[in-house]
Amino acid sequence: MLWLALHLPMLALEALPPTSDAGPRAVSSGGRRGCLQVVDDAAASVGIRSGMGVSEALALCSDLQVLARQPRVEAAAREAVLLWAGQFTSQCTALSDDCLLLEIGASLTLFGGLSAVLRQVTTGLATLGHRVHLAAAPTPDAAALLARHRPGSQVLKLADLPKVLAPLPLECLDIEVQVSERLLGFGLRTIGECRRLPPPALGRRAGPQFLAHLGRLFGSLSRPLAMFVPPEQFNREVALEAPVTDSAGLRPPLRRLLLELQGFLRMRQAGIQVARLDLLSGEDCHPLWLRLAGASREASRLENLFDEHLQRWALPAPVKALRLVGEVLIDDAGPVRDLFDAVVGEPQAQLLDRLRARLGDDAVHGITATADHRPGLDWAYCVPGEEFAGTITALRPAWLLREPQRLRAVAGQPSLDGRLTLLGGPERIEGGWWDGSDVARDYYIASQRSGRRLWIYRERRARGGWYLHGLFA
Repeated sequence: MLWLALHLPMLALEALPPTSDAGPRAVSSGGRRGCLQVVDDAAASVGIRSGMGVSEALALCSDLQVLARQPRVEAAAREAVLLWAGQFTSQCTALSDDCLLLEIGASLTLFGGLSAVLRQVTTGLATLGHRVHLAAAPTPDAAALLARHRPGSQVLKLADLPKVLAPLPLECLDIEVQVSERLLGFGLRTIGECRRLPPPALGRRAGPQFLAHLGRLFGSLSRPLAMFVPPEQFNREVALEAPVTDSAGLRPPLRRLLLELQGFLRMRQAGIQVARLDLLSGEDCHPLWLRLAGASREASRLENLFDEHLQRWALPAPVKALRLVGEVLIDDAGPVRDLFDAVVGEPQAQLLDRLRARLGDDAVHGITATADHRPGLDWAYCVPGEEFAGTITALRPAWLLREPQRLRAVAGQPSLDGRLTLLGGPERIEGGWWDGSDVARDYYIASQRSGRRLWIYRERRARGGWYLHGLFA
């Protein structure tokens, strides 16, 4: 196994709603009397550090914004990153508040190797607005430790872990302060120095929990992990920095939501055919629906279609937040490719989606058969791409007359510029008493002397007679 650790050192700050104030910001969990936990670059540039007291930090910079930590908002942000990361592997979890783990050993070939995966993860998280430190190792604890203290490390084999971890100081380990001080008192300052002691002697000095910690770190003990289970439906909301009055200002946050949706769909091995974008203006919600001709999970395609809608739709009010909901999930919606690796049906589906987004849903239709045998009622408009719903298998002409034309009968046989020859039939159609359009007819395929084929019928009711109803091509 190969674990990729994502250390998100700024998550507590990145998860908070953006503000229009460009001044330095920091997060504290203890209010004015607490200590700073996360500081941004602007605060760090004036000497403010995490762990510093709030009063001390304000003495250095009176313009510092001290924000309260919001665990629920952070949890939602972690889930969003896990949803996005699901496109690389289905085995992912949160190890701590700011560290996520992905098991990528089985995905390396698919994504072009470890370097390609690291590059895609770094670029993708930057697009989502997150700073990340990455490291890969054969054990989850080692990957997390290296991401925090030696970002960029790539250890592919278990046998190489001791050489990489041995020089690290004990302060890098997540152990109790008393244990660390006791080991320092014995002159042990690095992980490697601790491992050189016999386990029984080390256990007497540091305790069994420390031995278990080293065992998980180097792979002699396994660490049980509860893997992330994605929700049944994608439903994510993002607050905007300031109220937006034009569609152009919605593109960056919408792109972020669509990238999260793409990862979620790839993790679920599914696509969507219906999505809803809610434009939130205070207590008001203005939904924008997107209906696709075929299921998709590509963020770029969805972004282009939403952009078409937004360009022709005036925002009803200043938008303060966006919420994206994947309404209909279609399982196994990956692209179907032909012998030459071309995606089957993709150009047609994209054209239909673009036309509907640009002209409106009411301007572009598909046609489907209905469960009705009466001519003119055996078809209906439908959403483009909708599956065939009818049951009619008989041969029907494509051209029907607006009103059936009565034919002259000669010796009881139909005639039109001469006697007609019956080629097929009868097809008896009788019904419609339930809606007031009842018919009782026997339909035939007939031929004129010129060879033109006609669709005619004989009325079975009291008035009788022959009628021309359609023409074959």
